[in-house]
Amino acid sequence: MESIVIHTASKEEINLLKEIAKKMGFKSEILSISDKEDIGLAKAIEENQGIEALSFNEAIEYYKSLDKAK
Repeated sequence: MESIVIHTASKEEINLLKEIAKKMGFKSEILSISDKEDIGLAKAIEENQGIEALSFNEAIEYYKSLDKAK
């Protein structure tokens, strides 16, 4: 199964997108800020699996920078 993530500026847009998805027979889910952070962290970990020399502090700074890059 594949997914799509759409970022919106308002609750009204989210509700409209959820209604469209429902009418089309798709499942939809609203992600919390925490959910999005978890996904970003998992992606960063996956991308950096081969980097054994990365210190703990360097890793923390890298993960913090991911949120700022949005």
